[in-house]
Amino acid sequence: MERGVEQDYQRALPLAAALEEPGTPVTRIEPRALVRPPGFPDLMSRVRVVRPGPCTVDGRAWSGHAPVTSVEVTTDAGASWSPAELDPAPVEPWAWRRWRYDWTARPGRYLLGARATDASGRSQPLDQPWNRGGFANNLVQRVAVAVLPE
Repeated sequence: MERGVEQDYQRALPLAAALEEPGTPVTRIEPRALVRPPGFPDLMSRVRVVRPGPCTVDGRAWSGHAPVTSVEVTTDAGASWSPAELDPAPVEPWAWRRWRYDWTARPGRYLLGARATDASGRSQPLDQPWNRGGFANNLVQRVAVAVLPE
């Protein structure tokens, strides 16, 4: 029997916690929202530098299970979350969806992040479940930001 590319792909990318486990094939992309880092980069520390005042935090979200229905944004490393505004739903259910959040940046240090939720109820984790291949990583992206004193 001839094996197809899809069969090889599924055998090559199993989600398994241990070497003995056969795992389940990776067939869909988990929900994901990415933040377009605001401000200017400090190349040595990788921290973004922002001036105080109004700041739009934005990015894109997608899922391979169902259309993205919401994106939430945190400015305090996940201690609290606020809803982001989504652009109208794209024609294709699997297309990226733009989101934006208006933030009033005050002097200090922040850890920004965004998490997407799709119509199937799947959402991004703050702590990624481990698997031996490192597949399906949809951990909430964290962006360190320093807001300069006025």
